[in-house]
Amino acid sequence: MSESNFSTEYTNLRPLHTSSYGNSRLFTAQNNGRKVVIKALKADRADNAQCRASLRSEYDVTASLDNKFIRKAIDFVRIEGLGDCIVFEYIDGKSLAEHVRVGTLTEKQVKNVLVDVCDGLSYLHRNNVVHCNLKPENVIVTAADCRAKLIDLGIPETDPDADRELLIKEMEFTAPEIIKGESFDNRADIFSLGKIMEFIGERNISKQFLHVATHCTQFSKEQRYDNIAEVRSAISKGHPTVKVIVLALVLVALAALAYIYVPKIAANVDKERAARRVAEFNRELEKMQNELPELCEKYELKSLSEPIAVDWSDDSVRYMQGLSQYIGHDEAALGFEDISAKAIRFFKQQRAGIEKCRQNDFNRLLVSEFENANDSLAVALRTPLVDPTDEQLLIEAEKWLQQMK
Repeated sequence: MSESNFSTEYTNLRPLHTSSYGNSRLFTAQNNGRKVVIKALKADRADNAQCRASLRSEYDVTASLDNKFIRKAIDFVRIEGLGDCIVFEYIDGKSLAEHVRVGTLTEKQVKNVLVDVCDGLSYLHRNNVVHCNLKPENVIVTAADCRAKLIDLGIPETDPDADRELLIKEMEFTAPEIIKGESFDNRADIFSLGKIMEFIGERNISKQFLHVATHCTQFSKEQRYDNIAEVRSAISKGHPTVKVIVLALVLVALAALAYIYVPKIAANVDKERAARRVAEFNRELEKMQNELPELCEKYELKSLSEPIAVDWSDDSVRYMQGLSQYIGHDEAALGFEDISAKAIRFFKQQRAGIEKCRQNDFNRLLVSEFENANDSLAVALRTPLVDPTDEQLLIEAEKWLQQMK
């Protein structure tokens, strides 16, 4: 559609959701008697060429797909007041995240949903498409028959101005190679699907797929399942029958011992795993903290007219991507310091460190200009000073600057 033309077919627009950390917002609307979902850019990004190109690319990829487990893209239009928009089919249902949080799915339904997700991903991968943004919020479970539909294909949006804690949370399901900006393939979706299984298990909805999740979520993509068909097969089989029978016999025979020792062993394993994760996080954090001198040099204040506050979005997002792989686990419950809280403190401290350097730059520039100024006020303020200290010079320079404004 030409950019000068506006669609008049979409009526009764109602806000549905606005991304807290990305570029988009969603509406429901009516189109010739049917309900649809409209995806538009936020108002302040509606004319941004890069954002518009990304939106168009998402439409082009999604519109080329035709599978019952993937939400259909119906049209790409320009709507007055919204700008460029993707029109999607409306799905009557709730996200998998909502279902898991309130516990409305049975174990059988969870299994069916995961198999549907595998079938949707299999179709994508056969068509050389990687979802890249697979998470519980992007799996819609239909109200009528409890089937899964995948939505929101594409690299997760990361607005540098968004709240860092929220960004870290949103990257929880994203494969490490995507976060690091490295090359990725279908195994990135396998990682995300494994994180979804962990999400389900951690909330006690169904723990029967945690052994599959462990294989899916290996940090190195070479150690994960090679393809989604292998994941589907593992989900369909569940726990191997022979192992379950043997385990049941052992548990019956050693019930008393298991009652005493198994919880302790599991707790120790969890604590050791958390300890390793905390140690790796601390090493990564220490490396980032040691970069402060380089950042001070990079963001050096060059003029008294510059603000002390600094926009360090590129570096803060880089830090967030490096730390996000350690976030999403409850180390605090095992007696360790809360990693998420420590990461947020680090962001604040690193920014404060940069701004302290810029304040020092400001003071240095101010004293230099004061010492070289020839106006009567500067001369009058300097005259009483005999072999002044740096602190005395700064005090008089600040007086001079205030009176010169």
